[in-house]
Amino acid sequence: MVELITAVAVTGIIVVFLGTAIYHILTVSEYGNEKFTALHELQNAAYWFNKDGQEAKTATGGSQLVLTLTDNSTVTYTLAGTDLRRTAGGMQLILARNISSVSFSINSRTATMNLISTPPGRNEISENGTYMVYLRPVEG
Repeated sequence: MVELITAVAVTGIIVVFLGTAIYHILTVSEYGNEKFTALHELQNAAYWFNKDGQEAKTATGGSQLVLTLTDNSTVTYTLAGTDLRRTAGGMQLILARNISSVSFSINSRTATMNLISTPPGRNEISENGTYMVYLRPVEG
């Protein structure tokens, strides 16, 4: 009887440790995936913002960003729901999803974009990014 109780107790301890380990492996993996998703969204938006901003000669900010390029075409950044969209030449591209907040400001020849990415999930991950780009120098 003593051996049986000892075997049940040892088995119980092993099961508790294995259950806890599996729970933590799944939780940490999910947290990492959500954090990666948030950072990836910010990096993609920053890439396009930097690319377009360096080619722009003028910009207007606020709830949306309108960049006027050297060929007088425009690139517009807007938030539609939780999608950050880039519109250029009549074509629309979704740069980032799960964006909970965006703001654009222009100070002299510097454009600034503030983004908050909040991917869905139970960990409530939120990543904030502030990006600045210097506009193309004015010729003249």
